[in-house]
Amino acid sequence: MARTYFSVDEVEALIPALERIFVDVLQLRAGLRALGQKLDRAGVNPSRDREAESDSGSPAVRQAKAVFQGLDEALNDEIERICALGGEVKDLEVGLVDFPSTRDGEEILLCWKLGEKSIGYWHAVDGGFASRRPIDAQISSAPSRLD
Repeated sequence: MARTYFSVDEVEALIPALERIFVDVLQLRAGLRALGQKLDRAGVNPSRDREAESDSGSPAVRQAKAVFQGLDEALNDEIERICALGGEVKDLEVGLVDFPSTRDGEEILLCWKLGEKSIGYWHAVDGGFASRRPIDAQISSAPSRLD
């Protein structure tokens, strides 16, 4: 399957959905952190590995481990939702997502960060957040999918 390239307008149309997803992501991560700390204080490693799951521990510990696993699965579902939109999650903590695009025939990544209301930056595929550059006229704002 050919890669889909996004225009600035196409990614900007996704921003409301991305914001809704990241509200859930941030809540899930906070829940995982809090529950992980609680399990750690109980001397339990909150492993995300299903194979490590056991029936050992008190009912409260078993329940906390089950809730932890449920939160982790929900978080993975939210990440999959972003991928289904065409984005690649780069940093969950800050809400950083890249979308493939082109600039003068070269593949680039349009860069969105939670809180930004528009797409204002891009970077080279081998670059990252630190190498973000402002959107310029050489990047299409109109749809330009290449399927």
